Amino acid sequence: MILVLMWSSGYLGAEMAARYSSWHMLLSCRFAVAAVLLIGFCVVRRLRITRAGIARQVGLGVVMQGLYLGAISAAVGAGLSPGITALICSLQPLVVAAVAVPILGERIGPREWLGLAVGIVGVGLVVGGKMNSGGAPWWAYLMCAGGMLALVSGTLTQRRINAPESMAAALAVQCVVGAVIFWVVNVIVGEMVPPMTFDFAWSLAWAVGFATFGGWGAYMWVNREAGPMHASTLLLLVPPATILISWPMFGDAIGPWEIVGVAVSAVGVAIKLIGGRAHSGAQQTAPRRTPARATEVRGPELVRE
Repeated sequence: MILVLMWSSGYLGAEMAARYSSWHMLLSCRFAVAAVLLIGFCVVRRLRITRAGIARQVGLGVVMQGLYLGAISAAVGAGLSPGITALICSLQPLVVAAVAVPILGERIGPREWLGLAVGIVGVGLVVGGKMNSGGAPWWAYLMCAGGMLALVSGTLTQRRINAPESMAAALAVQCVVGAVIFWVVNVIVGEMVPPMTFDFAWSLAWAVGFATFGGWGAYMWVNREAGPMHASTLLLLVPPATILISWPMFGDAIGPWEIVGVAVSAVGVAIKLIGGRAHSGAQQTAPRRTPARATEVRGPELVRE
């Protein structure tokens, strides 16, 4: 529940900040503040990280913080609503499922595939309704989809390398990388001074506290403990939560396409969760065969295989 709510806050914070500043200014300030706080926490707790660990997290930071959040924030800044952004990103479980089988060796049952397919149909209904009714330009949808693919690649890489660094140290390095990337963008566009207003300060505090510490911290923890398929499946619950919260916050109207799409996506999530429990239960109850140990004598030594 923390992951779902905190991840939803990231889309809401992006739209909130888009009203008071540019998306790259918010991200640069967000990562700078978060990096300072996390580095201070690591110093107090004496959390260390090796050079190899820094190199790993720098690469993950470029993909997961720079490419993913940069593309998502740019799409929202172009007019893409947070609810539709969350819905496009909810395609992630299907992509992860298609890649996790050959790369991570995870098994996915037929009910789980059915649940994912139904969930994607719901996403298509909502996004199709929004595109037909106008709104954001077409390239904003492409940027959002590209950001989703960047998150998928970073998620699978993080799970595969199984980095030993603590979450605080790993997130600290990634935040430093994000701050550098988006401050470079600020320099390129000639925007170096953030808005000195209460509204911008409030949106910045929202982004640091809820989206960075809450959202990314919960996502990294679930990915480490339960795997990318479980973490991605939980993100299917983010679009309904984002749409429901953005309605009173920003006055985003909920039309018939959104209602139908959210309902279909909810059915898909239910099928996926039920199928996942049944599949994991079958794996646990299946008898395990112990392979026979063959022995052969090679010279004076006895070798067991």
